[in-house]
Amino acid sequence: MLRQTDIPKILAEAMASEHTSYKSTKKFLSKLHTTGKYVIQGPGENAGILDLGRGWALAMRIESHNHPSFIRPYHGAATGVGGILRDIFTMGARPIGLLDILRFGTDRNSKRLLREVTRGISDYGNCVGVPIVGGDLYFDKTFNHNCLVNVAAFGLVKKNRIIYGNAMTSGNDLIYVGARTGRDGVGGAQMASENLDIHNESAVQEADPFLEKLLLEACLELADTNWVEGMQDMGAAGLLCSTSEVVLRGRKKTDKNLGAKVYLNQVPTKASRMSPVEMLLSESQERMLIVGHRKYREHILKVFRRWDLEACVIGTVTNDGKYTIIYDASNKKNIILPMEFSEIFPDTREEWDSRTWNPQKTKHQKAGSGTTKEIWHQYDWMVGTRTIKGPDKPGRYAILDLPEIGKELVISWSSDEGISDRSPARGIQHAFDVCRKRLRALSAAPLGITNCLNFGHPKDSMGAFMETIRALTSMCKEVKIPIVSGNVSLYNAHRAHSIKPTPVLVMVGVRPKTPIS
Repeated sequence: MLRQTDIPKILAEAMASEHTSYKSTKKFLSKLHTTGKYVIQGPGENAGILDLGRGWALAMRIESHNHPSFIRPYHGAATGVGGILRDIFTMGARPIGLLDILRFGTDRNSKRLLREVTRGISDYGNCVGVPIVGGDLYFDKTFNHNCLVNVAAFGLVKKNRIIYGNAMTSGNDLIYVGARTGRDGVGGAQMASENLDIHNESAVQEADPFLEKLLLEACLELADTNWVEGMQDMGAAGLLCSTSEVVLRGRKKTDKNLGAKVYLNQVPTKASRMSPVEMLLSESQERMLIVGHRKYREHILKVFRRWDLEACVIGTVTNDGKYTIIYDASNKKNIILPMEFSEIFPDTREEWDSRTWNPQKTKHQKAGSGTTKEIWHQYDWMVGTRTIKGPDKPGRYAILDLPEIGKELVISWSSDEGISDRSPARGIQHAFDVCRKRLRALSAAPLGITNCLNFGHPKDSMGAFMETIRALTSMCKEVKIPIVSGNVSLYNAHRAHSIKPTPVLVMVGVRPKTPIS
């Protein structure tokens, strides 16, 4: 039986997991080139934001859902789409496009996984009404036990309506909205921070795209008001991470001794007798945290009721610098933690071997045209009426109409061609050059990059990771194209085998509207 004295350590360990804290990579990521003329928001928020002009901005982010997609391919991929969409609309931006970058093995199981993954991506995107405008697919035996499912999303937001994931005012409400909390996804962050040797299906969440659509519209309605101070997706480490992350951001921005008080007895649940740990670490999907101004509480709750969504106040922002959890109906049982979780669970990052990864000769192939057509045919790539060039035509780029600014958005992404048998530095340079040249050939001025850095176990991969970061930083600085968001996925390994380094770059630019011939 779980003792109350065990809870702080369990929660702190979840916050210190690789997937949540980026403890092995953040010191390298901090060196990336992230500033520039068009950057409104760089890394550190739910999505990066670039200035498009005429009062509009582009939100963009890429995420991985590799482990969940290998364990439960349909739900793992679908919830990956749901999560990246929430990263976009939590910034107040309406999603306008998705990409899927897929890497699969060559064995029979990989073919089964691919069918289910593409079905999950298409079902979720189609139901929510966001077009899947591009992507690519490669096969290699290195991915037999660790498929890669990377999904990028893009959204439009008015510059004066951007919402950040922060809580900066003591007394403001912490409002829970969306699906009820269950035991699905408990331990998901820890699972993604370990080798994929044991398949824990309960750590993969269920997806409900129709609920996501309601959540999207309600949150965007709120973004047009002055009632909220922040929004945050309940993603990795669930309620614990979201309620603490908004306060930690607020502490940095205001230099105030902010804290949080969370009432677990107010959290709506779909399972009985859930423990405090289960409620805090559940990663049930389609849930959001709203930091609402106290005086507008009823207005906010009314919006969610109108969209037929369950919403309730589950906490408050405090000025005591503590994270207080109250978990019984009498409001007497509580756990008080320091706001900085590292005080309980110090950073135990290991110094991994930094030797350079040696390229291995592997049989690497792009999907045949028949396979590619079979995949994109499932996707609705025209919904929303913005798609000018989607996956129906050849070329690893997409073009979306931006009538709001009288221009077109061009999205280019790197493939694995030329990367597999090169050093990490040469591989990432090739990918960068391909994306940049493609934009230039399409008369688009590059604005920024989002990236997903997929690597194996840190003991095998940190040398390659460091080399990739150094090369990417150098190139971005040289040509002044910043990285505004991204994701790191480590532990893509099975037993003693790590995948080869697989960085994915997505570069965006704008160009004048093409005249109608």
